[in-house]
Amino acid sequence: MKSIRVTIFLLLSIIPALAFGQAQRAAIASSDIMSQISMFNYQAGPKSDLLFRGTPIAATAEGKGQVEYEAGNAEISVDVKALPVPGTLGPYTTYVLWALTPDGRAANQGVLAGAEGDKGQIKTRYNTSQFALIVTAEPHFAVSAPSNMIVLYNVADDVKGNETKVTTLTERSDYSQLTPITIDEKNNPTELVQARYAVAIAAAAGAEQYAAQAYSAAQSKLAAAQTAVSGKNSERKTVPGLGREAVVAAEDARRAAMVAKAAAEEEAARQAAAEEAAAAAAKEATAAAEIRAAATARTDLLRRLNSVLPTRETDRGLVSEIGGVQFATGTADLSAAAREGLARFAGIVVSYTDLKFNVEGHTDNVGSVPTNNELSFRRAIAVRDYLIGQRLAASTIDVAGLGSSRPVADNATADGRARNRRVEIVISGGVLTPP
Repeated sequence: MKSIRVTIFLLLSIIPALAFGQAQRAAIASSDIMSQISMFNYQAGPKSDLLFRGTPIAATAEGKGQVEYEAGNAEISVDVKALPVPGTLGPYTTYVLWALTPDGRAANQGVLAGAEGDKGQIKTRYNTSQFALIVTAEPHFAVSAPSNMIVLYNVADDVKGNETKVTTLTERSDYSQLTPITIDEKNNPTELVQARYAVAIAAAAGAEQYAAQAYSAAQSKLAAAQTAVSGKNSERKTVPGLGREAVVAAEDARRAAMVAKAAAEEEAARQAAAEEAAAAAAKEATAAAEIRAAATARTDLLRRLNSVLPTRETDRGLVSEIGGVQFATGTADLSAAAREGLARFAGIVVSYTDLKFNVEGHTDNVGSVPTNNELSFRRAIAVRDYLIGQRLAASTIDVAGLGSSRPVADNATADGRARNRRVEIVISGGVLTPP
């Protein structure tokens, strides 16, 4: 049983706040009053005396307590008075004493006072030496996390031990959205109201979805209590017992729902992570395949173009060249060999409708710069017009005349000047664009 409780506690530490649910690691030192909550590490042997002070919602409430720690157990006795009727504070029917541990856990030590409020006392035992004691108003006796409605907290009177301050609680319950129910001891007694609260709280925690069997059992017990309250006297006597059974069953359903929901959310998160990882892997594989396909397509196009015109790979794209011997000095006329090469070039690229072409004309250095610029431009135009005649779309071709500004050989020799009289077709886009 202890291991089950530990498992439940660990799972609950990751559950988000629910309506009427738990606020995780909630700060309780949020005001001057809350910052006065002390935690004591009691010495073994001597008895320690405590006082209980009321918070602003129970300003006249007060109490005394005594703790005796010995052989791993702390004997606790608490006596309080002047508690307000819990129902005046909200959807509450009882007051519960809690022991708070340094790691923020809260343990229900039992009911200190009932629906009438006023005074109450309790004797209980706790199996650790360091803890704080607080009193809260609660909707029923079986709660497993303290509500926000703290009415009393311990302070030192004559304590044998070390004192620290409480700063956090692993769980706190917020019942601000729970509809208050008026207690009528004849027609709607305390035990029935507590059962109705407990079932409503379980429903808000998702018990109908995540702990259907336990929730159904709680509903059945509540229904039996509600039937008995309007029955004969002998039946009415069973209401307290049925109500308490319904409370316990509903609280069990709530806790089971929270554990199941946490597990479901964890599984959903795991599945989402797995799906995300699979999608990322698929995307990576697709990208790798696209890169390989693009590289293959680029290599294939380069090989095919190289078979008709000298073509090289550059950072601008593929560059096919109509060599200088294809142009006589001072002319932009395409030779028969140039036209044949361009026709075969066009026959290859015409099927790649998303390619772009930049036709750049070049000259040797014979003549003036303006003359060479104009001549190189006419050579580029001549190539463009021929390609358009070979069914390449005019919108895909740009031209530029660069004159003698970019020689590829020495203009001091006839062979060098012939090499510089050229047109280069820079091919980009389409399969040449990196994925």
